[in-house]
This record gives sequence, C-alpha cells and structure tokens, in this order.
Amino acid sequence: MAPTAQMTETASTPALASVIVLKIHEFTRRPVAEQARLKARLEELVAAAIRPLAAADRAVLDTPDGAAVVVLGGPRAALELAERAQVAAADLPLCIGANHGPVRPASDASRGTGLVGDGLAESMTLAGVATPGRFLASRAFHDALEAHAPGRAADLGPAGVFTDPNVRAHELYVLDPRASRARRLRLAITGALSVAVIIGLGIAARIYLNEAAARPAVIVFEIKPRGDIVIDGEVMGRSPPLTQLEVSPGPHTIEVRNSANPPLTLDVNLEPEQKMTIRHAFAAPKPAAPRSKSAGDYLRDWRRQLGL
Repeated sequence: MAPTAQMTETASTPALASVIVLKIHEFTRRPVAEQARLKARLEELVAAAIRPLAAADRAVLDTPDGAAVVVLGGPRAALELAERAQVAAADLPLCIGANHGPVRPASDASRGTGLVGDGLAESMTLAGVATPGRFLASRAFHDALEAHAPGRAADLGPAGVFTDPNVRAHELYVLDPRASRARRLRLAITGALSVAVIIGLGIAARIYLNEAAARPAVIVFEIKPRGDIVIDGEVMGRSPPLTQLEVSPGPHTIEVRNSANPPLTLDVNLEPEQKMTIRHAFAAPKPAAPRSKSAGDYLRDWRRQLGL
C-alpha cells in the first residue's frame, strides 16, 4: 500500500532499511487498458526480482504508478534486486529510485496498514526524477552500501544534486556504466570458468557412469546334478562343468533345463558388477525296476557258462 498524507504513524520504533521504488514512466497519462497491462507486467517483474530474498527480509508495497520494495537484508541485496529489475524490464518504461533510511508502520482507516518514513519518501522522489531505464540512488544509500559492500559501492558514480519542490537537496548517484561493465565482465569470466568446470565434471561423470554401466554382471551356477544354461533364449552351456557367466547389466531371462525335470526359470534385472548365485538341485531320476528273467535269459546264461 502506498503511503499517503492521511496515514497515521504508529508508536513503533523506526527501522533502517533500503527501499527500491519501481515507477512506470508517465503512468497516469496512459489509457486504462495500457495501465492494466503495464501493472500486470510490473507485478511479474517484482515477483521474479524479490524471489532470491527471504520473505522476512522484504516487504512489497503498491504505489499509484508502480511498486516499492523495502529490503531489510542490507543495501547490497537491494542493489542486486534493482539490477535484476532493470535487466528484466526490457520494454517496460521503468524508473528506479533507491534510498537507505528509516521506515515505520502506519495505518489508514480505508487503506489498512502500510509503511511511511524518509527511507520510502526519498526513494519515491528519486524514482520520479529518474528517466526510463535509469537507476538513481541517494547519498544515504551509497554510504550504507559502502559500509556493507565497498566493492559494489564503487559501481555507483556521482550524478549531481537535485533540488525538489520543497527545496530539499538530494545528492544523486547512478550505476557507473564503465564500472558495471567491468564488473559484468569479471562475473562473465568467472561464470564461464565455472561453467567450464561444471561441464568438465559433467563429462567426467558421464564417462564414469558409461564405463560403470558397461561393466558386466556375473552369474554363478551351482546346479545338481546338471543342467543346460539358457539366457534370453540362447544356450550358453551345461553346468557343471560351467560354473559362471558374465552378462550385460539389465533385464534377462535365465533358464536351467534338465530333460528329466521341469526347467528352472528366473527373470532378473542385474546392476553393473552385480554378482548373483543360482543354486538348484534337480530330482535324481528313479532307478529302473528290476526285470524278471525270461526263459531266453536262462538259456543265454547256460550257453555262456558252457562256453557255447
């Protein structure tokens, strides 16, 4: 909710925060349909820009021509949020103002609870002065950033002094294009090196996984008294003497056949280098019943005894 002159401040102690105001240029002069489109586009942009921040470290307020984001996570987080918004704006005529100062809760009978304070008011003033695509920061924001992140403060260059209608002077800072380009180049080089390392690790991991996936599984056979080994319909040999086989990882159908008994059939799914043992004992064939001798058998025995 936007602060208004009618809002009543509560008795709570003000908190120091960085405030980023995102203002749509000449919003009130645009047709209603275009206003609705631009507002919807801004809401999407703000939602994406605040995503890296914890919910407890930021508050989003609606303003008549844009939005304000109060960042409690420090000026560096606020600057990075503003940069994300500036990059994502694309064709959105976005003016950005940044300040660091006190804010406090305030209430309004019709609008509910919101925030007021110099931290918010000056940000709105700077956003009103900025041109589309430009980021303006106050001296207070620059000094707070220098205290928390000196390297990022060097990206802000002086842009003169602006005097508002209330005859208040505002010392302005903008993102220095040269410093920003150099920083982006450093980030790009670091990012490229990181990507190269990640790609290299990914390739190495794929090579390792491919090699691991190609390592065969081993099947050990302990078959009694014996059986013919058939894997995926192909006869591989008789066990014993066959004691083990290497097979490719994955699903297989294994059969152990013994003509005198029903076959043993197994469906397995083997991992690389997995070792499994198949133990099975087929029933021994029943011995043939003794055959009683016929007269011919007695005759043949008698002739053998006589040597005939």
